[in-house]
Amino acid sequence: MLVNLCCFYQVQSQNNSVLFSWNFDDTLAVKNLPFNPQQPFGNYQAGGLTKYVPGVKGNAIKFDGFSSFIDVLPGDIKDGSEELKLFRLPGKISIEAWVSLGAYPWNWAPILTMGKHGITGFYFGIDSRGRAGLQMSDGTSTWHECVSKLNPETRLGLELHKWYHIVATSDPANGLAIYVNGKLENTYTDFVDRRRIAYSETEKGFRMGMNRVMMAPTDAIRDWATYPSRYSLDGIVDEIKVYGKCLTADEIVANYIKVKPENEPQFAPRKFPTVKSSGRFAASYTRLNFYPEWDALWPVGEFNDVVVQFDELPTKIMFWRGTRYSPCLVSENGKWMADQSRETGNNWFLSQGSRDDMPTGCMEHMSDVQTRSSRVAIIESNEARVVVNWRYLQMDVRFRQNDSPDNTGFGEWGNELYYIYPDGVTVRKLLPGSGGWQETIFLSEPGTRPEDNIELAAATLVNMKGETKTYSWEKGYPKFDLPDANIQVVNLKSKFKPYLIFRTGGSFSVFNGEVRPEYSHFPWWNHWPVAQISSDGRSASAPDMAAHSSLSWGDPNFDAALYGMTEKDPKSLVALARSWNYPAELKLTTKGCKSDGYDYTQRAYLLIAGGSEKNISFV
Repeated sequence: MLVNLCCFYQVQSQNNSVLFSWNFDDTLAVKNLPFNPQQPFGNYQAGGLTKYVPGVKGNAIKFDGFSSFIDVLPGDIKDGSEELKLFRLPGKISIEAWVSLGAYPWNWAPILTMGKHGITGFYFGIDSRGRAGLQMSDGTSTWHECVSKLNPETRLGLELHKWYHIVATSDPANGLAIYVNGKLENTYTDFVDRRRIAYSETEKGFRMGMNRVMMAPTDAIRDWATYPSRYSLDGIVDEIKVYGKCLTADEIVANYIKVKPENEPQFAPRKFPTVKSSGRFAASYTRLNFYPEWDALWPVGEFNDVVVQFDELPTKIMFWRGTRYSPCLVSENGKWMADQSRETGNNWFLSQGSRDDMPTGCMEHMSDVQTRSSRVAIIESNEARVVVNWRYLQMDVRFRQNDSPDNTGFGEWGNELYYIYPDGVTVRKLLPGSGGWQETIFLSEPGTRPEDNIELAAATLVNMKGETKTYSWEKGYPKFDLPDANIQVVNLKSKFKPYLIFRTGGSFSVFNGEVRPEYSHFPWWNHWPVAQISSDGRSASAPDMAAHSSLSWGDPNFDAALYGMTEKDPKSLVALARSWNYPAELKLTTKGCKSDGYDYTQRAYLLIAGGSEKNISFV
């Protein structure tokens, strides 16, 4: 007998061995519209930004990587009901699906699962390296796993943006097996007895796309400052079937070759945002878009980001919520350089107690994944200069703050002013606060590695004498040894390269930790920007997500520094550095105003007006 529980799945007789199937080809659905849980489709619950897209045949379901899932529920959950019995699968099963990934999960993410992960039931999904796998209980609360192989060159499994046919089988006599595109990838037989799936919470049915219980991201730099996080599969799933038998190798090959994908997997480009050149020097409010699934998360209007453009330069300065409003220098070809906010820390190595009882880990802007406190505002925008204010709470990854330094209850805040001039020179001024604030950081957009964005000879230092030295990361971390260097140029793979100038006496030192040479010459992390996970440090193993890398720490020596981008020889910056560190004296030849001196935090001479004279002259 064929039992229609909803138009997305069917429970069929044992004769053809298909117990459940989902093809997502609902006749009421329109491609690319959101999956709407309010439509009367039957017994399921859907959450997040799940939507229909073209699949290998007809429609498929796209999970956004952040919020989306589908629960398939029995309609009658009374003990002993016929419908509930259908959800208690036999010992021999096979699970089949077509899958395409937009990015690798932060940890395991399910295609289809049932029961309590790690304890009862089964879990058919993808891990953080892109391996397909089947995990299963054996009736003794022991969890077993069979996964596909990694490519020895890339150290990854499934490639992104490609369709894969995946089948997992379980047989009490023969163990577990995993197949990819008709090929046997791996088997698992390490069971102490022949018992297999022990089910619990059957009334909760199947889940697709998201773990029932949050998992901590893999590859944490600091396990003690990394927490279970909410995320979903970032990919497209189609043609899921659950069989009441262990499919043979020939049957799996036949199922694979009989489906010729009708559509390419539909993933929008994931490029860092940009705006059309305005051709004038000004700051403007706008909304910077990344890609549809990420953009859809944000309940913001059209004026939440700030962009500064120049009339004679092809570069930009972006204050984007994706970087928690940390301002970024953006080159003519879209290479991004950022910096650190004020940063302190708490509960290092759990010396003060449980991480659940107090702020723990890095206290910085990077932790504010939803920009709950980080704000940016245009203070001035005229022909002479732009002034932008950035204010943020120094918080941990669970949005908690230190009540310091004076126990007022306000916590630690960073407050910065950016004085930006038409020649592209910016003064970053730090108002009083706690923690260091300078760390040279460059970004890598999805699809690129650090080496795609920066030369191995990544940094050039300059001192006030005009001496220069370029340092390479090709053979490991260099050591900065140019005496009295207070100017740094970052050698991005662009015509215009970022620079940073400190006050005399400031200095730079190489960021010399957390590198994994097998993955990159540079430290490479993807917990910031853009990401929504609860971790203050995660190593990147693939160029699938937005990421960042650090080159150096700086000791600015004062509360301000100069930033900009140049296409000229690094030595040319010495003149700028001297004019800022040792400004010429301003002598007024006009009565009616007086000089209040040079303010290096604004890169400006301050004049106090008075009297009736309208013209000002000086030498």
